Amino acid sequence: MRWRRSLGKRGKAALLTGLEVANMPDFRGVSSPPLEGLPPSFIEIPIVLNGLADRVNFFTEFSGLLGVKGEVVYVEVKPLGTFINEVDMVSVTTTKGSYRFVLKSFSSWGLFKWFPLWVASYARANFSISGKSRLKNELRAHLILERLGVNTPNVYCYDLKRAKALYEFIDAENLDEIVKEARREDKLDELAETYMMVGREVSRIHNAGYVLGDCKPANILYVEEKKQTYYIDLEQARVGDRKLSGWDVCEFVMFTGRFFILPRKAKEICEAFLQGYSEQGEKRVLREAASVKMAQPFVGMVSPVVLQALRALIADYAQ
Repeated sequence: MRWRRSLGKRGKAALLTGLEVANMPDFRGVSSPPLEGLPPSFIEIPIVLNGLADRVNFFTEFSGLLGVKGEVVYVEVKPLGTFINEVDMVSVTTTKGSYRFVLKSFSSWGLFKWFPLWVASYARANFSISGKSRLKNELRAHLILERLGVNTPNVYCYDLKRAKALYEFIDAENLDEIVKEARREDKLDELAETYMMVGREVSRIHNAGYVLGDCKPANILYVEEKKQTYYIDLEQARVGDRKLSGWDVCEFVMFTGRFFILPRKAKEICEAFLQGYSEQGEKRVLREAASVKMAQPFVGMVSPVVLQALRALIADYAQ
């Protein structure tokens, strides 16, 4: 994970011992523990951005850590996305340029975004609820995915007491938006390569004994210029099993399928994902993903004919 040792003038940094390398579990399918030999994961500092003075002081004090050059003149914090996501865009203006960051809060009331699926799935996906546990999940996931060669935005620092983390801003659309635009313009065939790449990456994560927990297209950014994906919103990621891996696959396919009324185009794009997944992924995971119990939470969200067609498609790849 990319991080900087310079902590500004005071250097008020502490390491989260609960995330130290020595305490991380081993994973299936990896020749050595994926975190072995890496530096301590992230820097813990108080993230206080309540007013303009606090914001300017914060980015001045920790400019070395955050890569901010010049005298900080102004810092603006604006909501990014819906209020439930608790994500803000932080724009920093200095005498030498401008910088953008993403500030994410992990308050316990944020569980409401998980509640509908949690109830519908009868806790099948075992969602983490408390803000601090979700923050810890996310930090671990960033370190693990980095070791597996899967891109995530850089985590600059975190504040466990306030349950906040500050991230690199990735200037890209998520796959949700990209699919909707491609559907409108009848260019879904251009997404086949991207969906196949995502399938390969998700299978790599599963083969290492890890799951994303909330593996939907909205949580994957795609940078067209670099042909790269970035995985975000990893607060439900954890060590997993076949059932949870199956949830990842089913959720990704069904959340893609919800944009379609008829199955033909939905199957075409989802098949690219399944092709990529099947190259290295386990068939028993796909069998779990195709099961009735996995599809049940998406009844009412996905067109009935699309849901059945996608279940059948997953089952075909599980043979």
